[in-house]
Order: sequence, then structure tokens, then C-alpha cells
Amino acid sequence: MLSHRISRQKQTGLTLIELMIAMVLGLLLMAGVIQVFISNNHTSRVTESHSRLQDNARFALEILSKDVRAAGYSGCRAIENMNVVSIGDVPMPASMTAATIIGGSDASTATSSWTPTISGSLGTVVSGTDVITLQHGTGCGANLIGNVGSSNANIQVFSPNTCNLAAGDAVMISDCEDAHIFRATSVSNGTGKQTIAHSNGNGANHFCTSYPPLPHLGQCDSGTAKLYGYDAEIFKFSAVTYFIRLGESGAPALWKFDLTTAAGADNPVELVEGIENMQIVYGADDNDDDVVDRYVNAGIIDSGSDWDKVVSARISLLMQTLERNLTTGDQNVTYNGGTVTGEGRIRRVFTTTIGIRNRVQ
Repeated sequence: MLSHRISRQKQTGLTLIELMIAMVLGLLLMAGVIQVFISNNHTSRVTESHSRLQDNARFALEILSKDVRAAGYSGCRAIENMNVVSIGDVPMPASMTAATIIGGSDASTATSSWTPTISGSLGTVVSGTDVITLQHGTGCGANLIGNVGSSNANIQVFSPNTCNLAAGDAVMISDCEDAHIFRATSVSNGTGKQTIAHSNGNGANHFCTSYPPLPHLGQCDSGTAKLYGYDAEIFKFSAVTYFIRLGESGAPALWKFDLTTAAGADNPVELVEGIENMQIVYGADDNDDDVVDRYVNAGIIDSGSDWDKVVSARISLLMQTLERNLTTGDQNVTYNGGTVTGEGRIRRVFTTTIGIRNRVQ
């Protein structure tokens, strides 16, 4: 009886077969866990990349839409009824007119050329992508409050305001009949007011402040100088070009070039990455009824000198994820008359149509 107990106690451990079975089951379980992890990680990458793509598209369209809607804004009246003069030092647009508040260049898909020709200051624009240029003033609560008792070339406006003006900024003063675009030579802040100095050169095109209108004295001794009164307002002037160029990461991105500032390290500036292509067509109103009669590209608008008829812009963006190998097979996307594919990226097309509020009454 004792020997039987001893032999039973010696039967401990696993046999080789049992060990092999346990190892196989463990490997199968581990493989399953790894597969779930890989699948969840891939799903997370795809979801995150797609969300970033949508955010980039939303941000880019918001930037473009805001400037298109504001094109030609100068305070109250339509740009067609305004007399706008530019007296700023270069670089500065010649003026802001009904034909210049919106403009663009249509890209040739076969060659790296654009109609009209784009400026070399933009750098290497991605071939086949369109370019758009917009002009407008931005209101900031800077109403004229001082230096109106006599002719004066220094402008005093209400402070605080949201212009954040500094010396060298492009500025516009307007009273809904006339407007002058100029460059601030100095900006000083006082209690409740801000003083903006400017050069009153450029011959007879300079302006001063005076209310009620006084004889042209001193700095305003030219008979054709404009005298602004309390009904005038200061705007920050914007003239920008948007285009597609390779960004810092090597991916195509939306860039902005400030036409009122010389090209340099901070001009142009990269705004949104992951924009592979941008195509724009313009809505032309041929009979002045504020209704679009045709959507055509910039080349056709320019050939007919019809930029003053443009009342809207339809912008289409081809977005791509920054990450590659997100799809098991290449995704085919039809865009601008062709098929785009490759690199396992996710691509989406986003399109919006924006009306020019200053032109559509």
C-alpha cells in the first residue's frame, strides 16, 4: 500500500506531447492577439489620417472662401461705384478695381504653363494646379476720430481696434465714395486713439483729412487732393495669391503669397498640407442680373477681359492623406478629367461655390 502511494507521487510534470500541444495553443492565441492588434492599429491609422484629411480640407476651404466672399470690400458701396487710388510704395498693387478684385491663372495639364502667366515670386507651383488672386479691405473698427480740424496727412483713428497695424502695413482709407490704398510709415498709440502717418507723395493722388472740407493748405495744397472727414474708415488692405506648392514635408500644400510685401523667408507662407490639386472655375454674370450665366476657367475669362463680370468662384480641392500604404489596393479617383492613383493613399475631392458679396447686391 505504501509503495503504491510513492509511485503515484512520482507521476508529476507534462509529457512531451502535452507540452507541444500547449505551445501550439499558445502560439495560436498569440497570433490571434497580434492579428487583432495589427488590425486595430491599421484601423486607427486610417481613421486618424482620414480625419486629418477632412480637417485640412475644411480649413483650406474656409481660408479661400473667406477671401473670395470679401473680394472688393471697401466699406459699403460696390467696388464698381468706388474711385480707388493706390499711392503705396512698391510692392503694392496698382489699384483695386472691379477687374482686379478677383483674378486667376488656369493651368495647362500638359505643360507647366498658366494662362495668364503667373508671377515667378510664387516659386515652383505644382504643374496642372490653378492659382487665384484676391483683393479686399478688412474692417477693424478703426473709424476716423482726429486730425480733421485742419488739413493733415496724419490719420487718427479709434483705439483699441482689431487692425493690429504696424509701420509698413498696407492700409486703405475709405468714405464710400473714394478710397486710397497706402503704406503706413509709422503707427503710434495714444489714449483712445491711434495715429497713422503716411507718405503723401505720388503727385496729385495724395490725400489728407479735413472736416468740413477746407481749402487745400500745407500738405494738401494740390487742388486734386482728397480730403477725408469723420465718415471715413480705415481698413487693413489685403492682396494675396493662393497656389499649390510642395511643403516642408515634401507633400503638396496650399500656400499664400502677400502681394503687398516683398518676397522673403516669410513670404510666401505654407498654410495647409495634403492638397494635391486645386481647380477653379469662375461664374460670370453677362447681363448684370446677379445670376451666373456661365462657369469658365481663368483663361477664358482673361481672354475676354471679363474679370469685372465674375460674381462667384467654384473651388475644387483634391486632398490626399500624408501617410502612405493605408489601402490594400490603389484607390482610383477621377479628378479634372483624369484618374489619380498610387502609393496607397486615401484621396477625396471637396468642392464649394462662393459668391462675391460685394458684387452680388
